[in-house]
Amino acid sequence: MIWIFGVALASLALDAGVKLAAANWLRDSVIRLGWLVELRCTYNTGMALGIFSDNALAGLLLPFTVILCGWWLMRRYQPTRFTLIACGLVLGGFAGNYGERLLFGRVLDMIYFPFLPWFVCNIADICICAGVALLAFSLLFRPDDWVEKNKEDAKDAEN
Repeated sequence: MIWIFGVALASLALDAGVKLAAANWLRDSVIRLGWLVELRCTYNTGMALGIFSDNALAGLLLPFTVILCGWWLMRRYQPTRFTLIACGLVLGGFAGNYGERLLFGRVLDMIYFPFLPWFVCNIADICICAGVALLAFSLLFRPDDWVEKNKEDAKDAEN
């Protein structure tokens, strides 16, 4: 379980550091990193892509519900290092955005893709997406990552 908390803390620290730097140095400026990415400060009162904007209750309850579902899954299945790292990314990303939403009522986004004009994100969002992508990959291509704990216990009892 050290993997999940280590990855979560690392992604949370990276997200907090980048948000602090963006809030202090970017403010009203835009930094273009080629044609692919721009750095600019925007605030999102909703969740992904502004869904549930200005709905504080949804912004506080839905992420908490997702974390509870993840906790339930982790209790049901025997975790592997791969799934622990994926869950750590998701947990760290959720913690970064959830904590900021709880404290300030909004989340600072700073990574903008000009070819996706509706999408501005932050490091926490990237960690969440990477973790979910790893979990999806695991579900599709790594069936050994999803062995139920009770089945493992039953196999051990037979031997």
